[in-house]
Amino acid sequence: MLEMTLAAVFVTVALVAMGGKRVAPQGSASLIRTAIDDSSDLPCPWCLAQTREADNHCPTCGQRFG
Repeated sequence: MLEMTLAAVFVTVALVAMGGKRVAPQGSASLIRTAIDDSSDLPCPWCLAQTREADNHCPTCGQRFG
């Protein structure tokens, strides 16, 4: 009985740990732009914000490109 309880706890912890990596930090959801218009290039690989080819860093999250 104790082994089954410990196994259930380990499985639950593993599921929470794997699922927690996909959650965006609070407040960043408003920064993510999913619609891409004609004046934009590829989205930022970190936050998916719209970028232009001339950008050296993301205007939203500040990550440097290249």
